[in-house]
Amino acid sequence: MARGHALTFDRGSLKLEAPPTARVPPYLMWDSRVGAWRTAAIHHARLREDAAAYHLRIADRAERFFPTPAIKTNLPPLRSDQEAAITAWERAGGRGVIVKPTGTGKTEIALSIIARHAAPALVVAPLRDLMYQWQRRIQRGLGVEAGVLGDGRHEIWPITVTTYDSAWIHMKDIGNRYRLIVYDEAHHLPGPAQHESALDCLAPMRLGLTATPFRADGRDRMLLELIGPVVFEEDLAAARGRTVADYTIVRVPIHLNEEEQAEFDELSRSIRRYVAERHREEKGFEWSDLARRSRTDPDAREIMRRWRRKLAIVNRSAEKLRVLEDIFRLHPDEPVIVFTASNRMALDVSARFLIPAITAHSGKHERNRVLDLFAAGRVRAIAACEVLNEGWDAPAVKAGVVLGGEKGVREAVQRLGRLLRKSGDRAARLYEVVVQETADVTRARRRARTDAYRRAPRLSLGQANQLDLF
Repeated sequence: MARGHALTFDRGSLKLEAPPTARVPPYLMWDSRVGAWRTAAIHHARLREDAAAYHLRIADRAERFFPTPAIKTNLPPLRSDQEAAITAWERAGGRGVIVKPTGTGKTEIALSIIARHAAPALVVAPLRDLMYQWQRRIQRGLGVEAGVLGDGRHEIWPITVTTYDSAWIHMKDIGNRYRLIVYDEAHHLPGPAQHESALDCLAPMRLGLTATPFRADGRDRMLLELIGPVVFEEDLAAARGRTVADYTIVRVPIHLNEEEQAEFDELSRSIRRYVAERHREEKGFEWSDLARRSRTDPDAREIMRRWRRKLAIVNRSAEKLRVLEDIFRLHPDEPVIVFTASNRMALDVSARFLIPAITAHSGKHERNRVLDLFAAGRVRAIAACEVLNEGWDAPAVKAGVVLGGEKGVREAVQRLGRLLRKSGDRAARLYEVVVQETADVTRARRRARTDAYRRAPRLSLGQANQLDLF
């Protein structure tokens, strides 16, 4: 009997040792350097299925999966919605994305899948802190010590946790070791570099977890190829009061003060003049061209500076700090998290109210210390710029204030999700402070069109004040 064509895993790709004249599927390409056919490792299962149609006899040596991990399950009973999500994923062939709001137990779903299938698994998370959180949850729920790949550690074990960046770097070496790969906060995967980790991996079982799959750049459509289809979806409004805390949204409209408004208007006029002149002189000029031009053109650089100053005026409006003081008075005995659009505003809030600020520049130990104090009730409030939008559990926090944000609808839903982990019957309240007649209003309208916002009760600050008083 003729020997089959050897199929091996080679640095994130599959190498098929068949002659160049062989009839092969169109996703394979001839590599003259090694005298073999190549394709991305993600096509492993597909190639095995297609082999018969192309009369290929494959001797498959690509898989080098770890042995079954010695799991000792200690997980809470699953709710019906969690069971339904797992069933939908299994019916889809063990490939797909589960979309559920923050706080509805996506981690328990993933751990249950690992346990049920006794699968060597790689869990990929966007942040180092979240990676270590997964490591702790695996130890607690599965009774297995998980390896850590990243943050200076290189532990490649039957169950391993890593970050998107580390997965991108190392998948060419470990992409044939795991039967299951779990992408937490899966909307990060379609990034320009991050998506390559999914291509370099031959794991037949793929699970994506996210509350907000859609991306402004449209690359979320890549999730279908990289992980699989959306197999289960539950929106935040549907989960409200059932699997997540009940919540209300309080819109607080404010205005710039006289001095801020005068500067804002002058900056706006100068920017409009520049753009109008460019349109007259150059057909097809777009605002997106400005950043490129600002590298060499002093006038463009000055307009960019003025545009950033406009943002700073809105993001750091004095009235936002005054309103924040009122909100703190409404919640004198509750922990409050304040979300800002800039590091500078987080530091302004910190200085004004003598509370800690966590920014992108905060060290890991500083950040963990602040969050531990906050969780223990020894710090009443914290200000954060973007860094707490995802990957942070805080069941006790039921009051949040949004003073600004530039990243659109997903950021807004993530921030709301920070408050919605169920804690008894306590309801959550999110305050949105919106500067009128600025881009703040446009962003607020976009948020209002999402299910999470459209179907939630809305209050004014005055109504919220009356409810708290009476």
